[in-house]
Amino acid sequence: MNKLFISFSLFIFIVCLNSCSVTRFIGYYASAGSDDSGDLKGQVFQTDDTSYRIGTLPPSWKINKVEGGDLAYTNTQFDATMTVNSTCNEKKKNYSLKALSESLLIGIKGKEALAREEIIVDGHKALKTIYIGSLNNVPIKIATVVLKKGICIYDFTYASSPEHFEIGIVDFDGFVSQFKAL
Repeated sequence: MNKLFISFSLFIFIVCLNSCSVTRFIGYYASAGSDDSGDLKGQVFQTDDTSYRIGTLPPSWKINKVEGGDLAYTNTQFDATMTVNSTCNEKKKNYSLKALSESLLIGIKGKEALAREEIIVDGHKALKTIYIGSLNNVPIKIATVVLKKGICIYDFTYASSPEHFEIGIVDFDGFVSQFKAL
């Protein structure tokens, strides 16, 4: 869980650096935090432990550099963020998808799961959860998807204000559905 905590902490940190409250969420998450950063070439992200193909996003989503995590995107048109991260660790594969999902939201106040469903991502069972809560006293709505494949855990987040959430969830769902571990 340490990598998840570091990732989330980084995500929160980046979020706090930006002026928009929801965009600041990316700093808190900063994905599962590993010192061995990866490299994105085209649609393929590669680390020392894993490589995966990501989905495409509309041009309104801009990639952001993050330390300690894989990939983060922001959309300033509706103040939203999206992340994808990988963690490969033999011990962590024993955690439930629900526990892994919950660990992504450290620092979110008053979090409440609104919906939880099993979905299939890259041919494997994954857990999608929609949460509401607040970040720095600003309401936030977050979708997470957590997938375990072998010893690797792949997690995705999408965060927006509750009133703009539905605008970007379609992009997020499409992005996640195109994911493929290589």
